[in-house]
Amino acid sequence: MNLWDYYSILGIRQGASDDEIRRAYRKKALQYHPDRNQSPEAQEMFIRVNEAYEYLTSHPHGRNISEEEVRRNYQAWVNYRQAEARKRAEEYARATYNEFRKSPVYRSATHIDGAMVLLGLLLATAVMFVSVYGYNYRMRAATGPREEPSLALAALTFIIGFSYMVISLLYLSAWLAQQKKKKQLADERKKENQESVQGG
Repeated sequence: MNLWDYYSILGIRQGASDDEIRRAYRKKALQYHPDRNQSPEAQEMFIRVNEAYEYLTSHPHGRNISEEEVRRNYQAWVNYRQAEARKRAEEYARATYNEFRKSPVYRSATHIDGAMVLLGLLLATAVMFVSVYGYNYRMRAATGPREEPSLALAALTFIIGFSYMVISLLYLSAWLAQQKKKKQLADERKKENQESVQGG
Protein backbone atom coordinates (compact mmCIF):
# COMPACT_ATOMS: atom_id res chain seq x y z
CA MET A 1 0.00 0.00 0.00
CA ASN A 2 1.06 3.58 -0.45
CA LEU A 3 0.22 6.77 1.42
CA TRP A 4 -2.77 7.71 -0.74
CA ASP A 5 -4.30 4.25 -0.35
CA TYR A 6 -4.74 4.99 3.34
CA TYR A 7 -7.23 7.75 2.60
CA SER A 8 -9.23 5.60 0.18
CA ILE A 9 -9.27 2.64 2.60
CA LEU A 10 -10.95 4.86 5.20
CA GLY A 11 -13.19 6.40 2.53
CA ILE A 12 -12.06 9.96 3.20
CA ARG A 13 -10.57 12.75 1.15
CA GLN A 14 -6.86 13.50 1.22
CA GLY A 15 -6.10 16.04 3.92
CA ALA A 16 -9.15 15.07 6.01
CA SER A 17 -9.26 16.42 9.56
CA ASP A 18 -8.39 14.30 12.59
CA ASP A 19 -12.09 14.14 13.53
CA GLU A 20 -13.02 12.91 10.04
CA ILE A 21 -10.29 10.26 10.25
CA ARG A 22 -11.55 9.07 13.66
CA ARG A 23 -15.19 8.87 12.53
CA ALA A 24 -14.24 7.00 9.36
CA TYR A 25 -12.04 4.60 11.33
CA ARG A 26 -14.77 3.72 13.83
CA LYS A 27 -17.24 3.11 11.01
CA LYS A 28 -14.84 0.93 8.98
CA ALA A 29 -13.59 -0.98 12.06
CA LEU A 30 -17.18 -1.86 12.91
CA GLN A 31 -17.88 -2.82 9.28
CA TYR A 32 -14.86 -5.11 8.83
CA HIS A 33 -14.10 -6.58 12.26
CA PRO A 34 -14.04 -10.38 11.69
CA ASP A 35 -16.17 -10.90 14.79
CA ARG A 36 -18.97 -9.02 13.00
CA ASN A 37 -18.20 -9.63 9.33
CA GLN A 38 -17.75 -13.24 8.23
CA SER A 39 -16.74 -12.52 4.63
CA PRO A 40 -13.35 -13.92 3.54
CA GLU A 41 -11.84 -10.49 2.87
CA ALA A 42 -13.06 -8.89 6.13
CA GLN A 43 -9.96 -9.73 8.15
CA GLU A 44 -7.57 -8.31 5.55
CA MET A 45 -9.69 -5.16 5.20
CA PHE A 46 -9.82 -4.77 8.98
CA ILE A 47 -6.02 -4.99 9.11
CA ARG A 48 -5.71 -2.38 6.36
CA VAL A 49 -8.18 -0.07 8.12
CA ASN A 50 -6.09 -0.23 11.31
CA GLU A 51 -2.85 0.32 9.43
CA ALA A 52 -4.33 3.35 7.65
CA TYR A 53 -5.65 4.81 10.90
CA GLU A 54 -2.34 4.35 12.70
CA TYR A 55 -0.43 6.06 9.91
CA LEU A 56 -2.82 8.98 9.41
CA THR A 57 -3.11 9.74 13.13
CA SER A 58 0.62 9.56 13.78
CA HIS A 59 1.90 11.68 10.90
CA PRO A 60 1.16 15.24 9.79
CA HIS A 61 -1.23 15.41 6.87
CA GLY A 62 -2.82 18.34 5.10
CA ARG A 63 -1.06 20.82 7.39
CA ASN A 64 0.98 22.86 4.91
CA ILE A 65 3.81 20.35 4.76
CA SER A 66 5.94 19.93 1.67
CA GLU A 67 5.72 16.97 -0.69
CA GLU A 68 9.29 16.08 0.26
CA GLU A 69 8.35 15.98 3.95
CA VAL A 70 5.33 13.78 3.13
CA ARG A 71 7.59 11.37 1.22
CA ARG A 72 10.21 11.30 4.00
CA ASN A 73 7.55 10.69 6.66
CA TYR A 74 5.97 7.93 4.64
CA GLN A 75 9.30 6.25 3.95
CA ALA A 76 10.17 6.36 7.65
CA TRP A 77 6.78 4.79 8.37
CA VAL A 78 7.38 2.06 5.84
CA ASN A 79 10.85 1.34 7.21
CA TYR A 80 10.10 1.43 10.93
CA ARG A 81 6.39 1.15 11.62
CA GLN A 82 4.36 -0.62 8.96
CA ALA A 83 5.22 -4.14 10.11
CA GLU A 84 4.45 -3.23 13.74
CA ALA A 85 1.09 -1.70 12.82
CA ARG A 86 0.17 -4.72 10.73
CA LYS A 87 1.10 -7.11 13.57
CA ARG A 88 -1.08 -5.16 16.04
CA ALA A 89 -3.93 -5.07 13.52
CA GLU A 90 -3.70 -8.86 13.12
CA GLU A 91 -3.98 -9.20 16.91
CA TYR A 92 -7.04 -6.93 16.91
CA ALA A 93 -8.57 -8.99 14.11
CA ARG A 94 -8.22 -12.17 16.20
CA ALA A 95 -9.88 -10.54 19.22
CA THR A 96 -13.64 -10.40 19.66
CA TYR A 97 -15.26 -7.09 18.76
CA ASN A 98 -15.92 -6.30 22.44
CA GLU A 99 -12.25 -6.95 23.28
CA PHE A 100 -11.22 -4.80 20.32
CA ARG A 101 -13.41 -1.93 21.59
CA LYS A 102 -11.27 -1.89 24.76
CA SER A 103 -8.03 -1.61 22.78
CA PRO A 104 -6.02 1.63 22.90
CA VAL A 105 -6.35 2.19 19.15
CA TYR A 106 -10.17 1.97 19.20
CA ARG A 107 -10.43 4.07 22.34
CA SER A 108 -8.23 6.73 20.76
CA ALA A 109 -10.86 7.12 18.05
CA THR A 110 -13.48 8.11 20.62
CA HIS A 111 -14.12 11.81 20.42
CA ILE A 112 -15.87 14.14 22.85
CA ASP A 113 -16.99 17.37 21.22
CA GLY A 114 -16.07 20.37 23.38
CA ALA A 115 -18.78 22.56 21.83
CA MET A 116 -21.47 20.01 22.73
CA VAL A 117 -20.15 19.82 26.31
CA LEU A 118 -20.38 23.61 26.65
CA LEU A 119 -23.84 23.59 25.09
CA GLY A 120 -24.87 20.96 27.65
CA LEU A 121 -23.58 23.13 30.50
CA LEU A 122 -25.49 26.14 29.18
CA LEU A 123 -28.67 24.11 28.75
CA ALA A 124 -28.41 22.68 32.28
CA THR A 125 -27.87 26.17 33.71
CA ALA A 126 -30.87 27.48 31.75
CA VAL A 127 -33.15 24.66 32.98
CA MET A 128 -32.17 25.31 36.62
CA PHE A 129 -32.57 29.08 36.23
CA VAL A 130 -35.96 28.79 34.53
CA SER A 131 -37.26 26.37 37.16
CA VAL A 132 -36.35 28.73 40.04
CA TYR A 133 -37.21 32.00 38.28
CA GLY A 134 -40.40 30.60 36.75
CA TYR A 135 -41.62 29.26 40.09
CA ASN A 136 -40.93 32.60 41.87
CA TYR A 137 -42.53 34.62 39.07
CA ARG A 138 -45.69 32.49 39.03
CA MET A 139 -45.93 32.62 42.85
CA ARG A 140 -45.87 36.44 42.77
CA ALA A 141 -48.34 36.57 39.89
CA ALA A 142 -50.81 34.12 41.50
CA THR A 143 -54.00 35.75 42.82
CA GLY A 144 -55.16 32.67 44.71
CA PRO A 145 -54.12 29.18 45.80
CA ARG A 146 -55.45 27.61 42.58
CA GLU A 147 -53.10 29.72 40.45
CA GLU A 148 -49.98 28.90 42.47
CA PRO A 149 -47.42 26.76 40.63
CA SER A 150 -46.59 23.25 41.73
CA LEU A 151 -43.56 23.18 44.02
CA ALA A 152 -43.05 19.49 43.19
CA LEU A 153 -42.91 20.24 39.45
CA ALA A 154 -40.46 23.11 40.00
CA ALA A 155 -38.29 20.86 42.20
CA LEU A 156 -38.40 18.04 39.64
CA THR A 157 -37.37 20.42 36.84
CA PHE A 158 -34.53 21.78 38.97
CA ILE A 159 -33.33 18.24 39.80
CA ILE A 160 -33.35 17.32 36.10
CA GLY A 161 -31.32 20.45 35.30
CA PHE A 162 -28.92 19.74 38.15
CA SER A 163 -28.46 16.11 37.02
CA TYR A 164 -27.75 17.28 33.49
CA MET A 165 -25.24 19.79 34.93
CA VAL A 166 -23.40 17.01 36.80
CA ILE A 167 -23.29 14.86 33.65
CA SER A 168 -22.06 17.82 31.60
CA LEU A 169 -19.33 18.53 34.16
CA LEU A 170 -18.21 14.88 33.98
CA TYR A 171 -18.06 15.14 30.18
CA LEU A 172 -16.17 18.43 30.50
CA SER A 173 -13.64 16.72 32.77
CA ALA A 174 -13.26 13.85 30.26
CA TRP A 175 -12.94 16.32 27.38
CA LEU A 176 -10.19 18.26 29.17
CA ALA A 177 -8.35 15.00 29.92
CA GLN A 178 -8.74 13.97 26.26
CA GLN A 179 -7.31 17.29 25.07
CA LYS A 180 -4.34 16.91 27.42
CA LYS A 181 -3.73 13.33 26.27
CA LYS A 182 -4.04 14.38 22.60
CA LYS A 183 -1.40 17.04 23.11
CA GLN A 184 0.93 14.59 24.85
CA LEU A 185 0.47 12.00 22.08
CA ALA A 186 1.07 14.62 19.40
CA ASP A 187 4.27 15.72 21.13
CA GLU A 188 5.45 12.09 21.47
CA ARG A 189 4.64 11.29 17.83
CA LYS A 190 6.39 14.42 16.64
CA LYS A 191 9.48 13.42 18.60
CA GLU A 192 9.32 9.81 17.29
CA ASN A 193 8.87 11.01 13.71
CA GLN A 194 11.86 13.33 14.00
CA GLU A 195 13.96 10.50 15.43
CA SER A 196 12.85 8.02 12.74
CA VAL A 197 13.51 10.52 9.92
CA GLN A 198 16.93 11.37 11.35
CA GLY A 199 17.71 7.67 11.87
CA GLY A 200 16.65 6.82 8.29
